[in-house]
Amino acid sequence: MLSRKKIWIIGGVAATAAAATVVGITMGWARFTGRINGLGVDLAKPDAYISTPALSKLPRDLIKAPVARDLLTEDFAFYYEEHEDRLGLRGAVKRIAYEHETTLADKLLEIVLDEPAEVAMWTDAKGAPRYWLVAMTRGTLAKSLQGMATIATKDKQLKVIDELRFNGSSATVYSLTLSPRRTLAFVSQGNRIVVLSDPGLLFDEERKADSASRDVIAELLSGDAKAQSVYRRTLGLGDPGTGHTVVADARMLSFGYQHFFPGLKAMRFDLAKDGTSLRTQLRVAGPAALPASPADRAVWQALPMNPAACTLLPADWARVKAVVDKADGKPVTKEQKAAWTALADALEGPAAICWYSKSQLHTPVLVALTKAAGPDPTAALDSLSAWLLPANPSQPADTRQPQRKGADRWQREVVAPWGPHGAGDQTSYKPTLARQGRWITFSPDDALVDLALDAQARRYPSAADALPAQSPTLAVITPKQVADLAQREAFDVLPPEQEIFRQAAKTHLVPRLEALRKLPAARAVAVGTPDSMGWVAVDWQPINPSKP
Repeated sequence: MLSRKKIWIIGGVAATAAAATVVGITMGWARFTGRINGLGVDLAKPDAYISTPALSKLPRDLIKAPVARDLLTEDFAFYYEEHEDRLGLRGAVKRIAYEHETTLADKLLEIVLDEPAEVAMWTDAKGAPRYWLVAMTRGTLAKSLQGMATIATKDKQLKVIDELRFNGSSATVYSLTLSPRRTLAFVSQGNRIVVLSDPGLLFDEERKADSASRDVIAELLSGDAKAQSVYRRTLGLGDPGTGHTVVADARMLSFGYQHFFPGLKAMRFDLAKDGTSLRTQLRVAGPAALPASPADRAVWQALPMNPAACTLLPADWARVKAVVDKADGKPVTKEQKAAWTALADALEGPAAICWYSKSQLHTPVLVALTKAAGPDPTAALDSLSAWLLPANPSQPADTRQPQRKGADRWQREVVAPWGPHGAGDQTSYKPTLARQGRWITFSPDDALVDLALDAQARRYPSAADALPAQSPTLAVITPKQVADLAQREAFDVLPPEQEIFRQAAKTHLVPRLEALRKLPAARAVAVGTPDSMGWVAVDWQPINPSKP
């Protein structure tokens, strides 16, 4: 169980998952132009999952958690209670109940929001968890939905989409339009019901049921408890407990970079139903995915002190070789491909990625370690620099800049918005690749690369200086630095002419960031070994940040 000082990092993630479920912004059936599965949505493999005794209680239980209580306010819970989608659902169902003299309003709202449920979520093309499915058991469901087909023939919001066969018998799929942009779909069988955030999760562009999606929904509607637990089996979860469980798959956490750290499968948060405790677990491919070797400790010595956020990446360097084949719009020569393969063969152990408050959210620094007995990677880096770093006509073809003693640097200048160099509309980045000893370092921010080189040469304190030698560290968080980075980034994208938004940020965001700044820096440590499904508990331990 985590103490007050150890769980602050989890609140925002669990809140995001709950918020995405409650909000559920979707395209309306009337505007439907193609299957959502065209985005790669696989109903059998959710990007996030929630098991809860009552979905409507999750935001309020979250703000009771010891640390989340310091960062969130009652407005958080109130927002989701009064969100337009929830109000739209309540209004639509109450109108149908009134006009057609049914008890549908009380029953449906109770089923969807106040009963035990499973929620599966999928991200859209922008990475937001926009699409969701809710599955639940309700003993009085059949009685509650009696006569709905008759209502649907004459109602403007409730419609019959199709009649499909699940588990050997037919079931009606309904749509409930909340607005021109928001339409839910739901189907029931026996005492089971499944609610979809969008008809496109089940139907294709011709409004025909997608066979793979139908098979998943058939399992969720089954009267067999083992079949119903399709998501818990996929995620390696046991029977549901009395509290809330939130799981984020690594595909969602990695922002498309899962090939670089396939050892991490998912992250899990277990929140007590009264909000008094919050536990964290990671699902890993096996014990080898956890830091344990001296090389893992060495990674922290190669990074500058006081990162806002920093995590090890248990990388599979063999998979990195395929990156050049999948880089759309970046043709690679035969020599460059050979150089990339040589570099991947030279790397070992985990990598690390870190964000710093003195830089930007989109300019982290990455470090990786080469093998002690491996070949010198300089020639490979020379060959790759023209491909890795975009060309600029104002610079010579040779990008290597060996002006630092003991280090080689490859750098280009790229004119682009929000860059750290220049001002106004003429800003630029200087993406920099460096090699010093066995370390390979890269960042779009050249200042971070230089700082990392100083840490590697012991001219500047490293992140390892604040970490104990025992129990390998998975990740490091410094709340003050996170708050500084978030505040600057937020106001950088709000120009002075958007005074209303800037004032809103000052009123609502800044106080929450001030609360965040008061929390201690912490590191994540694996507790014990993974269970048979790969889950291992994570403890958050306070640390003392390094001082220069």
